[in-house]
Amino acid sequence: MVGASSAYRKFREKPDPDWERRTVLAIQGGELEWFATLYDAYYHRVYNQVLYSIGDELQAQDLLQSIFLKVFRGLRYFRFESSLSTWIYRIARNECQDFSRRKRPPLVPLELIRGRNEEMDSRALSEDQHAAQERFGIIHRAVMQLPVKLREVVVLRYLEDLSYEEIANVLACSSGTVASRLSRALEALAKRLCPLRESL
Repeated sequence: MVGASSAYRKFREKPDPDWERRTVLAIQGGELEWFATLYDAYYHRVYNQVLYSIGDELQAQDLLQSIFLKVFRGLRYFRFESSLSTWIYRIARNECQDFSRRKRPPLVPLELIRGRNEEMDSRALSEDQHAAQERFGIIHRAVMQLPVKLREVVVLRYLEDLSYEEIANVLACSSGTVASRLSRALEALAKRLCPLRESL
């Protein structure tokens, strides 16, 4: 496990394009402890994608278990025909779509808009902290009000920092479609966020 942890620390400090390949090959070779480093590398990124897709924190946690189980089972067949990140995001997207077909996504819980309980300081917030929290709430609600197809490109582009081509691979569409959806999403967000811009 020392080798896996050490490689992951280096990856986090300075991304190594070969890290994913070495990790996958190690797991395929039976060094299953490397899956923990892969999980650590992708947990928060996939969680963001899932949470913004379905809007429910508890359901997102449940879906993460299913997603990473499918990742683990599927890694033995992974042949590097796409990047590992694209493959994982695609699994996550499919799980979210299946969930949405099975159950209508619930309303966004208030604690997600205002921040998780453990993130809330029991002491009085400063004026700057309060203003930042208010801005986060406005932005979060605006993103959650977007149609899913527009919301997912915003999350993948601005939270996950994927390129247009990578997003196109995840969504199985063209880069032009990604650009079009992103343009529509930003236009919708600009209208919804006018009050926020005017208050800055």
